[in-house]
Amino acid sequence: MTNPNVDTQTYLAYYTQDHCSPQWQRFLTLMFDELLTQADHEGATGFLRHIGSRLAAEWPLGEYDTLEALERSVNDALRQLDWGGVAIRPQDNHLVIQHYAFPIPSTSETSLEQSFQAVSAVLEGVYSTWINEQGGSEKTPLRCVDTNVTLRSLTFHYGR
Repeated sequence: MTNPNVDTQTYLAYYTQDHCSPQWQRFLTLMFDELLTQADHEGATGFLRHIGSRLAAEWPLGEYDTLEALERSVNDALRQLDWGGVAIRPQDNHLVIQHYAFPIPSTSETSLEQSFQAVSAVLEGVYSTWINEQGGSEKTPLRCVDTNVTLRSLTFHYGR
C-alpha cells in the first residue's frame, strides 16, 4: 500500500466483513461467474468496461489542474459509492492509479479471482472516462497491471 493515509487494518476489516451488501452478494457472484465463463474474455471485459464508462459519465468529476485535486475528487466520488479509495501518482511516462478496498461479492478463492477480473474491468472504464475528462486521450491505454487479494487493491497504469 503506497498511500500512507490509509489505515490498512481498518479498511481490510470493513471490506472483508461488509465487502458487498448482502442483497447483492449472490447475484453479483453469479453474474460475474456467468459473464466471465460463458462469454469470451474480450466480450465480457469490454461489456464491464462499458458499464464503468457509463457510470463515470453519469458521475462527471469536472476538470482539475493538479493530480492532488483530481485524486481528492475521485476519492469523494468513490466514498459516495462506498467503493474504497485511490492514490494517483506520476511514474516515468504514465500515471499509476492504485485503487484499494473496493467491494467484492464473495470471499471464496474462485469467486475472488472472478470478482477481481470483473471489478478491474469496470474500474478501467471508470478511470478511462474520468481521465479523458481531464484532457486524456481515448487512444492512451489504461490497464490493470497488478492485483493484491490480501490488500483488496488493484493497480492501473495510464499511458504507454
